Amino acid sequence: MKSLSYCRWISAEFLFMISIMCSVLFGAYAMPIQLANHLGSTQLAILSGTFFAVFAFSQLYSGYLINKISTKLLLGVSALLAAGGVFLFANTHTFSLLMIARVIIGLGLGCTFVGVLYVVEMEFNKQFAFFASLSQSVGNVASGLIAIFGSSLISFYSYQIAYNIIGFLLIVAAVLIFIFLPNKTQLVSEQNESSLFKNLKIILLNKRFIAATIYFAGIFATILAYADLFNVQYREVIFQMSSQKAIILNGMIPLGIAIGGVIAGSLSTKYKRNRLIAASFSLLLLVSMIVTLYVRFPTNEAFVISSAVQLLFGIGCGGGMLAFQEVQVAFKDVNLRSLGNSLVLTIAYLFAGLILQPGIGMIIGNNSYKLAKNSGVTPYTLLDQPIIQQAWHHYNLGLSVLVVILAASFISSLFFTAKIK
Repeated sequence: MKSLSYCRWISAEFLFMISIMCSVLFGAYAMPIQLANHLGSTQLAILSGTFFAVFAFSQLYSGYLINKISTKLLLGVSALLAAGGVFLFANTHTFSLLMIARVIIGLGLGCTFVGVLYVVEMEFNKQFAFFASLSQSVGNVASGLIAIFGSSLISFYSYQIAYNIIGFLLIVAAVLIFIFLPNKTQLVSEQNESSLFKNLKIILLNKRFIAATIYFAGIFATILAYADLFNVQYREVIFQMSSQKAIILNGMIPLGIAIGGVIAGSLSTKYKRNRLIAASFSLLLLVSMIVTLYVRFPTNEAFVISSAVQLLFGIGCGGGMLAFQEVQVAFKDVNLRSLGNSLVLTIAYLFAGLILQPGIGMIIGNNSYKLAKNSGVTPYTLLDQPIIQQAWHHYNLGLSVLVVILAASFISSLFFTAKIK
């Protein structure tokens, strides 16, 4: 029976990994997609935003549906639906069909992580924190690999080939789900017949849920905003860093998240002290962000120190999964747990994409600089130039919002359950 539990988890986790790869690929292939389909910047943004809106809605409602219908049916059909959307996206050049494809993909992929959490609770209830964190860590490894090898993918394979491969993998995931997942829901609830709105009211008024949401949303939004602003190109241009070093620095974050997720989950499973562990990881993340933004390192050791700080930043982010452990503690009704998990994810996703990232973008503005020829500026003295310092000040001002957000996450962790019984 234990081997069957692992097969069920691997099936759901495989679907989650493919969903991450599908999401990351759109960003990696944004320019080829735009050129191949003769899209304007606005049209490309519409394609991205359409997926975002549909994915958020699908993610929320899947948390309600997953206890109502067969898990096999929900995840399996969703995988096939997403595969259909991916194949359509890869094999059309009509903007309206591209839009429809993105809608279908969003509907299909919205249930992936909610499904993983449901399977973990169903099969590994006593080790929920560990397997939930491990699931996220494995997903981040997949995301990190795409980020590291993204340039090579673009060089050797068209986006059509990459998306067709993703479509095939989604079909494989659907087959695994139909083989291993149970036909009927196994988590029975006394309130299974409650309406969606009644359940939402119960969840949203729960203090532990509020703390878990603030904790996870702050960490999740910080990861997205930081990765978007401190990307490889930015490091290359501003810090005059080689492409290899910039990629290594960016790769340290998903690596740290993978390591931190496993450590946080293991500690929570073993010691049951959710408050102490969550607060420790969020404090590490907060300190790492402060050091990154406000501390200048010695030139000769800057790369090594920065690599270590980025790794610690990622490890701190790995503690974000403890929010879902808190949701498990907050609700005895398993139906509320599934919906609570999806609601945490949806709020975090909307906060990151609709509020935090655009807000930071408005603060930073359109900063650019142009140095005079033969100015004698070297990579080591670049940040000492007044014009660079002004641009960097705007960047720090915008990213300082992340410090406030992470401080809120740390404070919210102090309201977590001290000792899980």
